[in-house]
Formats: sequence, C-alpha cells, structure tokens
Amino acid sequence: MLQRVETLRDLSATENVTLHEYDEAEGATHDVQDRFAAIRPAGARTLQLYSNASTERRQPLGYTVERDSVHVYLMNASDVTQYGVTQESVLAHEFVHVLQFQNDILTPSRDGFRSQFPRWTTDTRLVATALVEGDAMWVTEQYLDRYDRGNYSVADYNRTLARAAWPHSVAGLPYYYGHQFYAETGSSPAERTEALARPPNATAGLLHPNESVTPAPLPDAPDFEDESLTEFHTDTVGELVVRHALRMNGLSFAQSAEIAEGWANDRMYYYVAEAGKGPTTHWVTVWDGESEAREFADGWRSMLDENGAEPVGDTLRVPASDEAPPVYYVVEQEGDVVRITAAPSAELAERLAEVG
Repeated sequence: MLQRVETLRDLSATENVTLHEYDEAEGATHDVQDRFAAIRPAGARTLQLYSNASTERRQPLGYTVERDSVHVYLMNASDVTQYGVTQESVLAHEFVHVLQFQNDILTPSRDGFRSQFPRWTTDTRLVATALVEGDAMWVTEQYLDRYDRGNYSVADYNRTLARAAWPHSVAGLPYYYGHQFYAETGSSPAERTEALARPPNATAGLLHPNESVTPAPLPDAPDFEDESLTEFHTDTVGELVVRHALRMNGLSFAQSAEIAEGWANDRMYYYVAEAGKGPTTHWVTVWDGESEAREFADGWRSMLDENGAEPVGDTLRVPASDEAPPVYYVVEQEGDVVRITAAPSAELAERLAEVG
C-alpha cells in the first residue's frame, strides 16, 4: 500500500513507518471541539452555533503523528463498522500524511504553516488543514478508484449536520474544500506540494482561488472597561465559518454562500463575564461594500428569527433550546461594517455594543 501511495503522490518514504493497531480502550481520546479548527466553544455557544451540552469526546478515525519517527494509528473495529469505511481507505489517507511529514512538507507539524500567516486563527487553521487534508483526500480517491476498493465520495465531507454537531460538521469542511481547491488550481502532486508551501492567506482565498484576497483594515478594538467582563481571546473566523454558521442554522447552502461571499475581514472578541453569567462575544465583520454588509446583517437576523428571536428593547433575545442557551443580541450595520454582540443579558449586550 505504501508503494502505491508513493507512486500516486510522487514522493518516497524516507524511513520506516510504525503502524499501531488501534486499541479502543487505550487509544488517545481527542477533543474534536478544541483540536479541530472551529470557533472556540465559548464563542460558538454565545453565537448559537452548537450545543450547550458538555464537550463531546470521541476517538478519531485513525491519525498520523510525528515523534521520534512517524506513527500511524488505525481505526478501531467498531468505527470501521459504524462509518462504513475500510481500514485500507484509512491507511491510504494516512500514508499521505506520512509522506508529508517525512519529506518536510509539514515541518515539524501543521504549526509549520505559522510562518505563512501573520496570526494563527480559526480562519488560517482551516486553510492549513484544508491543504493538508485535501492532498490526502486526492490520493485516497485516486487509490480507491485505481485499485477498485469500493465507493468513496469526497462530497460526503461537505455536510450540514444538526446544530448540536457543530464541531464535527466544521471539522469535515477542510477535507472537502481542500480537495475542491486543488481541483480548481491544479491537482498534480507537484502543484499540491507548491500550494502547501504557499497557501492562501484566508479561507476566502480557498473558496475563491482565482480572486485576489487582501483582508480589509479592521476598526479599532472596542475600548470596554468594565469589571464585569475580562477579555481573554481574539480570533478571525473567516468566510468559510460565516458560510457554514448560516448554513447550520436554517439558511440554504446557496443563501449562505451568497451572503458570506462579500467577507473582507473580521475579528471576534471573547470575554469572560462575572461568575455564572455565561460567555460574551463581540464580533466585528468588514465587507466588500455597504450592500454586502447589509446582506450579512439581514441574513444573520434571519438566522436568529429561524431560532425564535424576539425583540427586547434594543436587543434580540433568542430563547433557550435543547441545542443552545438563551442569548441576547445586538446586530448593527454601519457602512461596510457589521457588529454582532451576544451576551447572557440585554443590559450587558447593549453596553458592550455601545463601545464597539
């Protein structure tokens, strides 16, 4: 199998590979919510993107790591049965990662992409993951087609799951969009290696590879001095997450893609509120123009309406459900900027929105 993958990827293994039979009882448990590129749990909860249940932990479907050498961990038998895949397809995919590691395409790991990005954010992590996994998806598809090893659809990774499965749904996106990026820009082994060395600087470039993407300047950070809130993180979530957030919250794929396409930049500010009051998020988005900003603001309000939003003074209150906690929103548009503030109380949302 390794020789076949070497031929398809046009790279050679440089040393031995250690294969591990996956031990369901002893295998490492990965927190997909935090390990995969996605809005941090606090921000996703505040923005009504996924469940307020406790973090789900599950075994990965096989993975590759580099320590003293490269190690491949296979799927456990129950997952092979549950997901209807084969150990051979998993191994074909993971062998591509072996070759990426051993040929210094990932040096020493995905963090090697840091040199290509000024900030390591949700947006840039999704780009990096898409190019790494899209490369492996391309070879896996070729392998299974060439050796007649059953059905395999990359499109299966372009999925909209229930809101409670937000981390799983987002985690699958890079596999699909990385594959699509190579299909549009060049899918030869050499072209994929080149793309891994010089990735797009945002998921907007991943989604629109033939367009030049230069993130627009952002407004100044909110100057919010209040003992009830402490800022603890900032992030840029990017066009792909905007698109998928709308899609997972009731808008159609076509609507979501059209609304998100005018993305020019964003910054998400996370705050810790007083004990027991829940997370608070202030999200500043910049768009290609005033009409694109208005379209996004209207689209986000439509999404909130789908989830039962009702006006409460100057805010919109989305009630609690089995999938998300109650949240108060302020959605404001000014020219090409849209600000979305979400907090556990109307008073807090309004005060933070005023300084944004």
